[in-house]
Amino acid sequence: MSTEGTHASPSVELLEAENGLKQFDLAIDVIRTFLEPDRPFALRPSLIQELQSVAVKGLRSDPGHWRTGSVAISKSRHEPPAAHLVPFLVTEMCDYVNNNLHERTAFHLAAYIMWRLNWIHPFADGNGRTSRTASYIVLNVKLSLVLPGTPAIPEQIQQDRSGYFHALEAADAAFLADETIDVSQMENLLREMLAKQLLSVIEKASGAAFSH
Repeated sequence: MSTEGTHASPSVELLEAENGLKQFDLAIDVIRTFLEPDRPFALRPSLIQELQSVAVKGLRSDPGHWRTGSVAISKSRHEPPAAHLVPFLVTEMCDYVNNNLHERTAFHLAAYIMWRLNWIHPFADGNGRTSRTASYIVLNVKLSLVLPGTPAIPEQIQQDRSGYFHALEAADAAFLADETIDVSQMENLLREMLAKQLLSVIEKASGAAFSH
């Protein structure tokens, strides 16, 4: 069963926080790498595994490995697919992003990754953190820049996950009904959060941070 979002001891919470910072640093390094002219972007399962490995290092004995059993999502009615389907589904998810990289918007692709990775739930733990970081990588790469401002979208979700959970549930419901990919609610959430992130840059440029 997934431990994401459950109560943890102070030492575990500290390690999760430290790993979270390392995972975000890795994400920025990945973004910068793919912004180089000779490095066209392609989302790979190996990157998803690397991101999760950093997130759970020291917390689990199997970092970076696909789950081998069933898993439950806390406070969700969605039942993730069987473990033997995980490698195929993650590859399919990456293919969707790569095949639509030039046709779909940055918000759509980022929202899709955020939802689909949670839907697959490919790991025993760290799925949420990894989905948010992978989504942020895709958003930045699609926009061809390292987005400025704070708090960054993953941090905003970490601070308040209510809207994030509602958006995941909406996408789950649409897919359950007739396998429609509808991540519009997640797109709207990302749009609002990016606005907040970029607003901090405007406030800094206008001196708002020094006006008190």
